[in-house]
Amino acid sequence: MPTRILLIDDDQVDRTAVRRALAKSGLAHELTEASDGTTGLRIAEERAFDCVLLDYRLPDVDTFELLASLLSQAGGNQAVLMLTGEDDPDVAFRLMRAGALDYLAKAEATPSSLARAIRYAKARREFLAELSTARREAEAKSQELDTLNKQKSLLFSIIAHDLRNPFQALLGLSTVLSQAVAERDHVTVERRAQGIQEAASQAYDLMEGLFAWASLQMDTVAVTIRRVDLCAVVDGVLGGAAEAAAGKGIALTSDCAGAYVEAHCDMLAAVLRNLVGNAVKFTRPGGAVTVTALRSGGQVSVVVSDTGVGMPADKVADLFRLDRRVTTNGTAGERGSGLGLLLCRDLVERQGGTLAVESVPGLGTTFSLGLPAAAVPEQDMAS
Repeated sequence: MPTRILLIDDDQVDRTAVRRALAKSGLAHELTEASDGTTGLRIAEERAFDCVLLDYRLPDVDTFELLASLLSQAGGNQAVLMLTGEDDPDVAFRLMRAGALDYLAKAEATPSSLARAIRYAKARREFLAELSTARREAEAKSQELDTLNKQKSLLFSIIAHDLRNPFQALLGLSTVLSQAVAERDHVTVERRAQGIQEAASQAYDLMEGLFAWASLQMDTVAVTIRRVDLCAVVDGVLGGAAEAAAGKGIALTSDCAGAYVEAHCDMLAAVLRNLVGNAVKFTRPGGAVTVTALRSGGQVSVVVSDTGVGMPADKVADLFRLDRRVTTNGTAGERGSGLGLLLCRDLVERQGGTLAVESVPGLGTTFSLGLPAAAVPEQDMAS
C-alpha cells in the first residue's frame, strides 16, 4: 500500500525538489501538496495521511500552532516531519518537544534520507496508534476488574450480613418452638412456626436472587429470542400476584391485548413478576397496579404503574447500582433482598431491551420496559 504523504510548503521550488526526491527514492507513495498552512490543515482534517512534511516557516500561520493542530484529533493525529532551510539545533529541539517526529534540513533531503525519515515517521505513527489502543484496552480491563472486585466484595457482604440474619432468626425461633412444643403451648407454637416460615422464605429468596444474579454474570443463562404473546405472560404474572394483592385490597388490571414482543418468555415473565410484586409490595391497601402495553413504531413499551408510596429522586438514581443496594420494607412490612431490580435490569438488557423508572413520593412509581415489537400472528389478525 503506498505511503500517503501531505507536503505543506509555500515555496514552489522546494515543493518541486521534494517531489523529485521522492520520485527517485523508490518509495511507493501518494503525494498531496498544499501551498499554505491553512489549506494544508483543511486537507489534513478531511483525509488521513501516513506522514505530513511541514515547512518550518509559512507566511499565513504560526508553525507551532499548525503543528499542534495537525497532532490533535481534529487535525487527524498526523505524523509530522519538519522541513526547514535553517540548521538551528535549538529550533529542532523545540519542534521535537512540540510533537514533531523528526527534523530534516532541506539541503540534506536526499532521496534516501527523505525516504528513511518518512518510513520512520510512518512506523512511529503506527506504533503510537497501537500503543494508544493497547492503553485504552488496558484501562477498560482495569475498570472491568475493578467492577468485578466490587461485585465480589458486595456478594461477600450480603452473605456475611443479610444471609446471616434470617438463619439466626431460624435458630432462635426453632429453640423457642421446641420449648413451646414440650410445654404444649399451642399459641406460641403457632406464632413461632409462622416466624420460622417467614425467616426461611426470606433466606430462600435471598439465595435465589444471589444464584440468579451470579448465573447472569457468568453468562451461564442461554437467551433465545422469539415472538412472545405479551398478554398471556401478563395474565400469568397477575394471576400469581392476585393473592398478595387481594390480601391488601389492591386492584390488578391490564391492557395488553394484541401485543407481541421479541423476547425470552421466561426472562420476560421473571422481570414482570418482580415489577408487579414490587408494585403490590409498595402500594397501600385500596390502591391499584396496572400493566399496559404501548406500541410505538418497532417498539413496545410495557408499563407497570402503581399508586404506591413512590420514591424520591436520589433513591430512584440508586435503584440499579450494585454498590448502593437499597432494601425497604413494603407497606405491610414485606421484606426484600434488594437484588430484584438489578436482576431485572440484567435480564432486560440480555433481551435487547431497556428499563426505565419514574417515581413521585406519595403518588406512585412507573417502570417502563422497552422491547422490540413482533409481528402479530395471522390468526390474531383475522379475529
